[in-house]
Amino acid sequence: MDILKIGGVALPAPHEYKVSLSDLDSADTGRTENGVLVRARVRGGVAKIEARWQALSTADCAAILNATAPEQFTVEYFFGQTRTAQMYAGTRTANLRAAREGRAVWEVSLDLVEF
Repeated sequence: MDILKIGGVALPAPHEYKVSLSDLDSADTGRTENGVLVRARVRGGVAKIEARWQALSTADCAAILNATAPEQFTVEYFFGQTRTAQMYAGTRTANLRAAREGRAVWEVSLDLVEF
């Protein structure tokens, strides 16, 4: 089973993986003068994925960063079952952990947010 696929391409299994679901409220949402919430939810269950990989090769690091470079992409992700969503990448970080004799070890982290 693949944890994450972007554009139909399976990514290496992440070391850390977190899915959160949020609600989106309209601009009409707010509090009254006496503090009572008036909520106008327009969409529920918007997914955000936080993923982190340790000890990646340069090729795997590049594959993850290249897959998440477009403005938007299709993501298949595991959350009890496989789900599919249009997403974009938030912050993407690649840390060089070690380099020797032309080889490198990378740590990559990123956020994927549903449209």
